[in-house]
Amino acid sequence: VVTRFNALARARVYLPSPPFHAIWCRLADPEIPGGHADSFTTSICLYLRPDEVRIDRIVYREHQPVDWNDPALDFARYSSTGVIGDPTHASADLGKLLWEASVEAAASALLAVARSS
Repeated sequence: VVTRFNALARARVYLPSPPFHAIWCRLADPEIPGGHADSFTTSICLYLRPDEVRIDRIVYREHQPVDWNDPALDFARYSSTGVIGDPTHASADLGKLLWEASVEAAASALLAVARSS
């Protein structure tokens, strides 16, 4: 879609790869499985919106391996709860580090695009 848009439009679209896996590996334990509603996102939620996290529901459950390249990805096919990965290692302190690194990565990507224009 990005390539087609750029070929047709006078404006340009840039879609960088998400940096979240690299951020997780740098700041946390890369052996902890991730994916959706995992320790990465749960930590950020505990940091930014702790009152909205149902801590009593944070448990690890086995799930099927996920095909992340599936354009019609449906988490219900892989997990009865929608959680992919292990959310039990989440904390607000880790969430602060992950949030700040994610914001920094987004800002750096935008600056890189602005400088290349």
